[in-house]
Amino acid sequence: MAYLTLRGINKIYPNGFHAVHDFNLEIEKGEFIVFVGSSGCGKSTTLRMIAGLENISSGDFFIDGERANEKGPRDRGVAMVFQSYALYPHMTVYDNMAFGLTLQGVDDDVIEKRVLNTAMILGLTEYLDRKPRALSGGQRQRVAVGRAIIRKVDIFLMDEPLSNLDAKQRVTMRSEITQIHRETGATTIYVTHDQTEAMTMADRIVVMKDGYIQQVGTPYDLYFNPVNMFVAGFIGEPPMNFITAKVNDCKLNIGETVIDLEAVADKSVLKKYEGEEIAFGFRPEHIKLVGKEDVRKAYTIPCTVELTELLGDNTNVYVDIRGVKTILKVDPHDSPAVDAKISFAIPFENIYLFDKETEKRIKLKEQ
Repeated sequence: MAYLTLRGINKIYPNGFHAVHDFNLEIEKGEFIVFVGSSGCGKSTTLRMIAGLENISSGDFFIDGERANEKGPRDRGVAMVFQSYALYPHMTVYDNMAFGLTLQGVDDDVIEKRVLNTAMILGLTEYLDRKPRALSGGQRQRVAVGRAIIRKVDIFLMDEPLSNLDAKQRVTMRSEITQIHRETGATTIYVTHDQTEAMTMADRIVVMKDGYIQQVGTPYDLYFNPVNMFVAGFIGEPPMNFITAKVNDCKLNIGETVIDLEAVADKSVLKKYEGEEIAFGFRPEHIKLVGKEDVRKAYTIPCTVELTELLGDNTNVYVDIRGVKTILKVDPHDSPAVDAKISFAIPFENIYLFDKETEKRIKLKEQ
């Protein structure tokens, strides 16, 4: 059995709201798992059930093979880092970090050694005598992380720990948390709505929507092999483009543009959608501008440029494809002019098709 097992977990509140539906997941010891999704998708509720801060309405939760549904937070061997830091304002950094160990009755010399060592890892040594109000947001978050890791528990739970930090601080703390995980080897479950955090930190990502798991996989799997339109649109920045297309004899009709899929799809697959509309998807960064790059083995689509955004290492180009607004990601040196009529190409291997009714991905080849 996996180290942590969630089997058929549901959370239903007294008012009838069903926050988490039939949640099933196995987590190996030492994994870094990220729950990601929009606000209200159930990710924090699931984390709180794992921590023992919320009761499980139905289903089973196991820690190292032992059912833990009825265990309290103290008996689960977990440490939690909250979005709000939850530091004691009247205590120094040293005392905040030492507090949990003091409650456990750990000897003062052991506490001092652990606090000093943890402070050194997190770059907090010179701030140990300060109180939280004298620290920056990033420093306070480090103290909150330090208070968790100092306990040397087997499971770390982190609920949107970086959401109150500015962009530069988030980048720094991402790398620090990842490094701490490597050093401690603790099983870590991290909740965020930021897909960049999920992609850069996770061993595996759990994508959630409306209380349901949409997909579980490595960052690579979710980016290149999304199972549905929600995952495809949520993972990636800018998000995947979706264009409505009609299937006609193994071809897609996008307005006057015809895309022949015979080279990439089995006719038997597309025959099921003959005469119907499906969603044609592609990522903004996977396109090539016609006239600028080699566009062999690719599908070409004409469009009109509406807006460009220079972001430094790339330019987002907003285009109109017969009324459909689409984003392209191009080299800044190749950025087209606003109102220009251009064509872009999508390599065969970078197209995605989705059933418009179920939103599930259509596999191009029969298994």
